[in-house]
Amino acid sequence: MDPGDSDRSRRRISREFQGLPGRGELWFSPRPASGFPGDRRSTDVQEASPLLEDLRQRLTRAFQWAIQRRASRRAQEAAAVAALEEQSRAREEVTLAGQRAKLVEMHFQNHQLARTLLDLNMKVQQLKKECELGFTSDSQSQKDNTANSK
Repeated sequence: MDPGDSDRSRRRISREFQGLPGRGELWFSPRPASGFPGDRRSTDVQEASPLLEDLRQRLTRAFQWAIQRRASRRAQEAAAVAALEEQSRAREEVTLAGQRAKLVEMHFQNHQLARTLLDLNMKVQQLKKECELGFTSDSQSQKDNTANSK
């Protein structure tokens, strides 16, 4: 096996993979390019440059797509969180409105009870006065009756 055999087999393998989708475009010589004058390997680098450029462009597009998709997902998540927060705020507002209505109703009932209590207190005071007047008038009439009977 002479040194030229490995070069020929590598070229043959390279030609075989060119027809396969996804493989031929990415296939290039795995050996490092030295680029010395008169070195046959410098032509492999020139052949690989369009392939490397294509690979770079594909990877760039794939990363850009992934970044856009991630940003889109984050935007959707942020919108969902904002919607949930808005729903939560709306529920809180409804609850607070209900509590305010109950407080207004309780305030109104409190005033009614206070008025009723004051009315009852006035009636009790009137009844006390009437009772005192009735007792004094009864005792006065009894004194008059005893004075008259003597």
